[in-house]
Amino acid sequence: MSGKRLFLIISLIYLLGFFAHALFLKKNVYGDGIFYYSWVRSIVVDHDINFRNEYERFGVNQIQAPTSLVGNKHSIGPALLWLAPFWWTHQIVRGSGYELPYQLHVGATSVFFVLFGLILLYWSLHKLFGQAASLLTTLAIAGATNLLFYGSIDTVNSHGVSFFASALFLTFLLNRQALSAGLALGFLGSIRHQDIILGIIALGILQKKELVRFIVGAIVGFLPQLLAWQFLYGIFWNIPYFAAEGFNLLQPHILEILFSTKFGLFTYSPILILGFFGFLFWRNKLRIPIVVAILLQLVAISSWSTWWQGASYGIRMFVGSLPMAAIGIAAMLQHLLKKKILSFLALSVLIATLAGLNVLLIAFFLLSS
Repeated sequence: MSGKRLFLIISLIYLLGFFAHALFLKKNVYGDGIFYYSWVRSIVVDHDINFRNEYERFGVNQIQAPTSLVGNKHSIGPALLWLAPFWWTHQIVRGSGYELPYQLHVGATSVFFVLFGLILLYWSLHKLFGQAASLLTTLAIAGATNLLFYGSIDTVNSHGVSFFASALFLTFLLNRQALSAGLALGFLGSIRHQDIILGIIALGILQKKELVRFIVGAIVGFLPQLLAWQFLYGIFWNIPYFAAEGFNLLQPHILEILFSTKFGLFTYSPILILGFFGFLFWRNKLRIPIVVAILLQLVAISSWSTWWQGASYGIRMFVGSLPMAAIGIAAMLQHLLKKKILSFLALSVLIATLAGLNVLLIAFFLLSS
């Protein structure tokens, strides 16, 4: 199967899943998505960041900020990607900003960013592992991980767009574009703060002079979040997650994060097990930094006070690390193909089977939630 045909099929599945779910519910904004959506709705419609009316409309609340405004611990990054589509919709609909066309356009925008992220991931993997392993790995990430849920179903959220920003960061980094890689990492941090951890991968490829440009880019890329905190809380550096919640690094719940029957990463995305072992077969100077970054992500996630992440389909906070995990999967698949342990057809069937299982698990998750 050619890359173009594969991406066409993936795109159709993602868009079909998105519209079917959103139109069935007659909404696409719920849960944490309310707080991310409030940023873009307030900026475009009300021309402010006073979320009182949004919170009243959706029936939610947040802790009062030191300023006269109500707080919003959720990042501004996703709203920046939704800003232009939301504004275009508002010029046409001229509604209140809550109507379904607004929600659909924002959600569909996230789907397209996820699909673009998959294309970037394929390009990066193709450079490292060739066509066969890259195609199979892209199919595995798109169909057999929780990206399918957060890139097609729960799209008004931070997770799908964090995958895009992470894939963009990886693409620039592999091409030694230090400033652009820094910008992408900073923006990734403004989507999911803990994904800044992935920046340590740059230590494995960039020289000292390049690292300076990388750090400058990261600061600039993270600037929108710093400004958002300044306007909302009156201080540039204010991570609300530390104020009301926090982390206990001495008691991480790593085994539960990986293997829990309710939300475990490997339970819902068993293909990632191949990725973890796949790094054993990848002889590259980036191997250790990437493995360390992934392990630090797992420690950070499992040490959070709400480490089970509420209604999470397969550890949603790991979605931003999927492009890095994909390298391990591609390394394993390349090894299996080169050693002729399994054929391309056999691996395709295996991944398709895991993708089918993923769809069933998603259906069960939706019906039981």
